[in-house]
Amino acid sequence: MPLFLALLVFAGITRVISDISPETWSTPANISMLIYIIIMVGMFVMTFTMMIQRFHKNLLTDEGYLMLTLPVKPWKHIVSKLLVSMLWIITSGIAAFISILIISLEKGDIAEITEGFATFYHLVFEQLGTSAYILSFEIILGIFISLASGILVIYTSIAIGHLFRQHKMFASFGAFIILSNLSQVLFMLISMIPGITHLFNINDASHDFIGMLPIIQLIIAYGIIFIGLLSAAYFATTNFILSKRLNLE
Repeated sequence: MPLFLALLVFAGITRVISDISPETWSTPANISMLIYIIIMVGMFVMTFTMMIQRFHKNLLTDEGYLMLTLPVKPWKHIVSKLLVSMLWIITSGIAAFISILIISLEKGDIAEITEGFATFYHLVFEQLGTSAYILSFEIILGIFISLASGILVIYTSIAIGHLFRQHKMFASFGAFIILSNLSQVLFMLISMIPGITHLFNINDASHDFIGMLPIIQLIIAYGIIFIGLLSAAYFATTNFILSKRLNLE
């Protein structure tokens, strides 16, 4: 939270300084922008670090003896860590987006952007009808599932690394590389299935977005199913290790 506040504060300071001297960026403005960039990078690094640290420390170190003796199933611990990590990643993204708006927006831009979104919404709904809602839902669902999958593969890698008695950190890193490469290979193999390959070829060859919308939605649905199955596999593996093969030594 202090990082979020600092990010917004320095975004405001940078904006004020740039408004005072809009033609030339003075040294204070450059320093303020540099600090703003450092804070933004630090915010995302801290979010990523805390995501790993809290899972590792709470469940796979001495704290694990307490956490895993609570009357709570291991899968519930995983879900709670996952939801909290997703919350902080999304919050970090929102904070970064707001800070960018603070720096970049000029007077009257908000009204123009709002009007532009309204025009875009009416145009899309006029062209696509209710399919626009379905497509939007698929895109949002795909984003959330992809985010969950990215977090779960890290959890799984950490859990696999702790199956080793020595060099657990290196083992976790190696597990992450292997799992990432395996998922890419699996995706490529599935993409080579004749029916799915035909869908991608049709999509690439056509310029009629409206006519291709059902196929586009089908491709997105395939992607959601694939990532969802990967996420389920990561979740099941992590839960199995925490339940049956946990090594806290």
